[in-house]
Amino acid sequence: MLYFNKFGLYIVIFQYFYLFIICVDYDTYFHIYTKANLNTALTLEWSDTTWNNYKQLRTCKIKLIAHGYAERWNMDFRWDWVKGIKDEVLKYEKEDYCVVAIDWERGAREINYITAIGNADTAGRHLATFINDNKIDIEKIHCIGFSLGAHTCAFASNHYTLITGKKFARITGLDPAGPLLRQVSVDKRLSLDDADFVDCIHTSETFGLQEKSGHMDFLPDGGDSNAEACKKLPKIGNDDNDEQLFELVKNGDKTELRPVSKRTILKHDIRSLNKRFLFKSKTTTLETPIVIDIDLKDLERENLPEKNFIEIIRDKIGIISPIKDVFVKIHGFVGCNHLRAPRYFISSINSCDFRATMCDSWSNYINKRCNDTFQQKYLNDNTYPRMGFHADKSNIYYRKQNAKYYLRTIENPPYCDNSSLQTKKTRTVDKRINFGKKIKKKLSKLLEKKKYPKLF
Repeated sequence: MLYFNKFGLYIVIFQYFYLFIICVDYDTYFHIYTKANLNTALTLEWSDTTWNNYKQLRTCKIKLIAHGYAERWNMDFRWDWVKGIKDEVLKYEKEDYCVVAIDWERGAREINYITAIGNADTAGRHLATFINDNKIDIEKIHCIGFSLGAHTCAFASNHYTLITGKKFARITGLDPAGPLLRQVSVDKRLSLDDADFVDCIHTSETFGLQEKSGHMDFLPDGGDSNAEACKKLPKIGNDDNDEQLFELVKNGDKTELRPVSKRTILKHDIRSLNKRFLFKSKTTTLETPIVIDIDLKDLERENLPEKNFIEIIRDKIGIISPIKDVFVKIHGFVGCNHLRAPRYFISSINSCDFRATMCDSWSNYINKRCNDTFQQKYLNDNTYPRMGFHADKSNIYYRKQNAKYYLRTIENPPYCDNSSLQTKKTRTVDKRINFGKKIKKKLSKLLEKKKYPKLF
């Protein structure tokens, strides 16, 4: 059966197409960051069992990040949303988190999308095995997946259930992939049965899955982002708003800070490309640690997996800033709605609460016909449903409703209006202070008129 929409043509295969998938044999890697190693990843292969040798990893709460189809854990010609989530999570001061970027690049970059779906299941099996073999507390696991990565989290939890009888504590689906996964049975895609708590953000009707997928399904702007930014063609070339770069230059006995032109940066990138391509530096892999108490603060180098010739060439080209800038902007425009989900999630960590309303439909929401009696009766700062990173802080009433939640967003970062800014959490106290100041001011004016001495 063929399915048409305004963006193109998709071939929809019958429900049991999984029987015909041929998976690629590949390894899955996990790149681990903590507050002790913010920028230098510790890399472990899926068969590794040394997790508990690193003292920072024994107690931290774990945020797993799964990239999607045709992506990688550290983006080259795309916006690096994985890094965006990692940086914001490790900025969060109230909890001790470690971030694990799941690297199933070789499976995700398959030209055959059907094979890539099968590879996502393989990555999930690798993840489940890694968690079980390292005896990681499953209650600490929160798997965050974008597009096909959302289903990877589901597959991982299902494999873990087969091994132990338990499932992940939480899965967040960032616009779970829709093509070839619409209308399949829930055991073949992300669903609310895959974790103790499943929350999803739906932002694209074209690339995303609009079907109910979790305990809380958030549909900002109706589930197909109508943000004005997604309607504008990207500006390719020099941007007046680009951050100015500087370099240190010696001038006699003094060292001056001088601006660097785009042309200088390009020349440097090309020279660096030639040098590193012709004279490839030797890489060494991290041997199995002998000691049992390793501090990640002492990690001085990354032990990344070896790459093939094509991957090396792609990485070399990816360092040329102007070329990457073109690809990032084109990709950001074509997949704009789809990419809104990770953008909203990143903002929700430290900037926005993204307050939502439980409702039957988008039309009822915009016409204010939602019948949320619980919110009307118990409205306060601790009960409202919120989209994104802190969705698990929504009142348990909402987390058990298996309902849809709607909200509006704004065009530019942080994508929420003032009522949802996390800095507004003190608004009740602020209102009381402002009210007191107004009373004080009025009393002062009244006393001045009656020629009484000032009391304030």
